[in-house]
Amino acid sequence: MNKYIVNTALAMLTLLSAATFAKDTRPNILVILSDDAGYSDLGTFGGEIDTPNLDALAKGGMRFSQFYSNARCSPTRASLLTGVDAAHVGFGGGVVGDWSRELPFSAHRGRIAYEQPLISELLADNGYQTMMVGKWHLGGSYIKNDPEKLAPLWHKTHTAMELTQEEMELDYLALPPQRGFQKSFVFLGAQGNLFYTPKDNHPYYESNEKADLVFSNTYNMHCYAKSPAEKRQYSACHGKSEKAFYATDGMSDRAVDMLKAASQKPEPFFMYAAFRAPHKPLQAPQELVEKYLERYQDLQLLVDERYKGLIASGLFPEEATSQSAKQLLSSMSDEKRDELRLIGAVHAAMMEKIDENVGKMINELKASGEYDNTLILYFSDNGAAAHTDGLFNVPYRGVKALLWEGGARTHAIASWPGVIPADRISDNVVWVGDILPTLLEITQTPFPDKFRGSTPRKPDGRSVFTTLKGEKQSPPEAIFFNDKGQQSVVYQGRWKLLIEPGWYLQTLAKPGIAHELYDLSSDPGESNNLAKSHPELVEKLVAMCERWKAENSIVDYSNIIELKPKDPY
Repeated sequence: MNKYIVNTALAMLTLLSAATFAKDTRPNILVILSDDAGYSDLGTFGGEIDTPNLDALAKGGMRFSQFYSNARCSPTRASLLTGVDAAHVGFGGGVVGDWSRELPFSAHRGRIAYEQPLISELLADNGYQTMMVGKWHLGGSYIKNDPEKLAPLWHKTHTAMELTQEEMELDYLALPPQRGFQKSFVFLGAQGNLFYTPKDNHPYYESNEKADLVFSNTYNMHCYAKSPAEKRQYSACHGKSEKAFYATDGMSDRAVDMLKAASQKPEPFFMYAAFRAPHKPLQAPQELVEKYLERYQDLQLLVDERYKGLIASGLFPEEATSQSAKQLLSSMSDEKRDELRLIGAVHAAMMEKIDENVGKMINELKASGEYDNTLILYFSDNGAAAHTDGLFNVPYRGVKALLWEGGARTHAIASWPGVIPADRISDNVVWVGDILPTLLEITQTPFPDKFRGSTPRKPDGRSVFTTLKGEKQSPPEAIFFNDKGQQSVVYQGRWKLLIEPGWYLQTLAKPGIAHELYDLSSDPGESNNLAKSHPELVEKLVAMCERWKAENSIVDYSNIIELKPKDPY
């Protein structure tokens, strides 16, 4: 063969090989979710908790003053991964992804819909490595692997439903390895111990197999429990000192391993890291709890300093008033105050642990040279929960699962060197459902016209890449919220209507239907109810909520109570 032809052929093969293994320059994506964190928990959001890694991330990127979750664990996760209103994929009305709480209504099914694509599936189909660590909480089970053992429990908890082979298969298909996550280390449910010792039976899965936990660290364990039921389930570890797996550390160590392996491949990666902290049960290393007990001698000072810190940082207007924990503490008994100090100390210790582990992930990205080409998003799935009495949601009113700003508005940070402006605060309205369409735009990933033989719902969210670049972006016309009989809508980023706000049994006991209307542009603390002075606007927004409920197939909460009488508790 002609020598020239041979050399030319070899050169072409070399070029093809280089092209095949060339680095894909699209950005990596790391989405980090905390669980029940308070709006002002971070130092960069006015808080006193030591969060240097998240503060540095915010300093190098963008903080959001108006970032909305869906006010509860599973609904937020559902919209995060699908980009649609949570009811369209089985998580309307405050439904959560606990197997024993599934319902026979499409909007309240409690299991992520198989017909709607997740961001993990879309990115995996477009050349991304996809990974997940942490809390799933979107339903599903391995009942098909052991129906004889699990079927009795299924029948006991699944009222007005039929267990079929198809049902068991759909449960399996709702789990992370079947939903586009090529690697996963997950806790499937909502609530369980954060500490596990080698002798404990644990609920973690690596892909579709029971995980082998690593017990490399010794912990002095503080495991707070208040009620008799909590003490039975979660207090056994209290006061122990031994080698253990601690969820916040353990899932992050697996995340670092995955990031390290992913960085050695030419394809970009998407990682979803969902912490289980500071969600109950309140469990943390004793040394950190003691640190914050000392810091929390004066809870009123804590609240005042958070309030001042938010105003100083530009995250809350100085002229606005607040109905947050400032009023709560003034009438609190000494006994209750001491209890809240301890709850707050464990909460804070759990948040510091999150920050420490976010630092591990960032350090790995920097060590591998991937940091500068990685978009990092961090936020909470909702505000701090009721056991904190709103203490950590300062300056906002309400807690997780309530639709006031303290339940739905969360702290949020975005970082992407060279793209997102450094040390910037964005007042643009952003909803958790905006993340999927934003990532699709950034990664040049199309949304499919057909998915698994069906026509999927187009994202209800919109791309906020414009916001990430530091530009002004108009708010969506409306963001709707729904939780256990409560309804709410944020209209044009300014007006907020709440219908029957509060716990369902409280509102049920009161005659009539309560309406609260707030002008968030001047009253983000929701102190001045304008419903009576703007009856036409209330009527318009009520009609919008009713149309949204019908479109989303939201079932009246009284019907759910008939099937699950203990649900409101």
